[in-house]
Amino acid sequence: MLDYVSACFSIGSTSFADANISTPNSSPSEMSQVIAPHAFFERDIYLKVGQPGQWYSGYTYDVIYSDGACDIGPDFLVTPIQPGLTVVSANHGTYTILFKFHVSY
Repeated sequence: MLDYVSACFSIGSTSFADANISTPNSSPSEMSQVIAPHAFFERDIYLKVGQPGQWYSGYTYDVIYSDGACDIGPDFLVTPIQPGLTVVSANHGTYTILFKFHVSY
């Protein structure tokens, strides 16, 4: 009986030892990466002419539309100038906020 048990272990061990494990042949640059989708948010902000400027956040920002309603200064300082609309896109890395500055009297 002991010979039978040792024969089973040796056969089992041999079969596992001979098993080939394949590895991918592609380089890391060829492997696909999972990238999280970029989120977009909109924020309507209502300002009055004559209010002091306020800073808003974002790594970078771009004025998309302006009819002269706001002055967009350094470091994203927004000062309402006259009635109208100014739209600014602010990049926050993993998401973007579309600021809509509505200015009235």
